[in-house]
Amino acid sequence: MLPEIEGRELLNFIEQLGELAWAKFETRYPTIVIKGSLPSSEDRSGRPPYTSFRFEHESPDVIERLQDAVRNYHGSLEWVMEGHQRVSFPGTTNWIIHPKKMAEIRQSALDSNLTPGQYMAKADPMFGPVAYNDFANLTAHLLRTFRDY
Repeated sequence: MLPEIEGRELLNFIEQLGELAWAKFETRYPTIVIKGSLPSSEDRSGRPPYTSFRFEHESPDVIERLQDAVRNYHGSLEWVMEGHQRVSFPGTTNWIIHPKKMAEIRQSALDSNLTPGQYMAKADPMFGPVAYNDFANLTAHLLRTFRDY
């Protein structure tokens, strides 16, 4: 039996705030399917969770509330919500919620030809499990913050 998809919890919540045009997240135990074989699971606990998304129709109020809620979360780690303007689609923003440390090591990861998650798995493999534990608390905090939305 394969583990549940740990890492999708925040995306499940964000999907309730509006229709998404695009989304991506890091999962702790992705299911790998190779043609001609049974599905298997890979342990990627060393890669900290993140949730990236773009709303089909973005509401500035929702974005502001999400940013405030992430900023006001006080857990084991500091989390950030960053926007990335899409060059090919002016006025379109992809958003990512991830541990602040991931933004801080981004350039080191690029210099090593690795993604930030791959870099952290090598540089500090215990950070990922701590981040997954705190990720659940962050998600619960956001659920409480948006309870009446």
